[in-house]
Amino acid sequence: GDITDPESVVSALEGCDAVVHTAAVVGTDPTAAAEMERTNLEGARNVLGTAAEAGCDPIVHFSSVAALFPFETDPVTTDHPVRGDHNAYGRTKAACERFARGLQDDGHPVVTVYPSGVIGPDDWNESVALQPSIFWLTRGFPVSKRYSGSYVDVRDLARIVVAVMAAGGGPRRHLAMGTHLTAREQVAVIEEAIGAEISTARLPRPFWWFWSRLGDLGRRVGVDLIVTSDAYDYMFKSKPGDDSPTIEATGVEFRPVVETFADTFRWMYEAGYVEARHVGTLAR
Repeated sequence: GDITDPESVVSALEGCDAVVHTAAVVGTDPTAAAEMERTNLEGARNVLGTAAEAGCDPIVHFSSVAALFPFETDPVTTDHPVRGDHNAYGRTKAACERFARGLQDDGHPVVTVYPSGVIGPDDWNESVALQPSIFWLTRGFPVSKRYSGSYVDVRDLARIVVAVMAAGGGPRRHLAMGTHLTAREQVAVIEEAIGAEISTARLPRPFWWFWSRLGDLGRRVGVDLIVTSDAYDYMFKSKPGDDSPTIEATGVEFRPVVETFADTFRWMYEAGYVEARHVGTLAR
């Protein structure tokens, strides 16, 4: 099917009791803005709207914390206003979020989940988290003040879906931001995960800004420098989230982030993305 093709969505939903909508163009690549604009909101309208018309229950909608970014509260909660005004991905996810909340306001059983940086093993589609992960292990981790980020295990997100897949719960919103780490904390977690030290380099924030703009130019000519201006904003304006209401409502306890990194790096080695010398004890 194709989420931008209403007829294929209607056909796919025929006979379905419930729907999980996770499809979107995801990224921090400014050159993909037009594709995001064409796909994300139209796809959400087709899938969520058609599911609501068909009486599906529940209708699980994977939003993103990007729809709430830039963050106004610390910690971030599901009561945070919809923003998404920093980049194309955020704008499109915010538009999807407003549509989903409109369905919720009308009483439709839309269950929204807000992940942060999704990471985990078996990343068969090479998500936006894969290239930075390869960089950390092979080139080192660049450290800077105010650099931080949140990571949630893809397997824990799947467990949340399982927990909410029951009819009759009505509209709900669940934050799933996982563990928030500063740059130094992330270095420590990576080293614990692989049982070895990694190289680090202290980079001032202006260097990151320059790197991110070069990254934007690189994307326009097909060169991936990993950091873009969109990524820069997330890296230096991140805040932790309060997942406790989600844990209480679903019973899903988020696994330790060191376990997530260890499993991810082990899979990266087994899949050939990095060599044994990059993953320490995980290659044994």
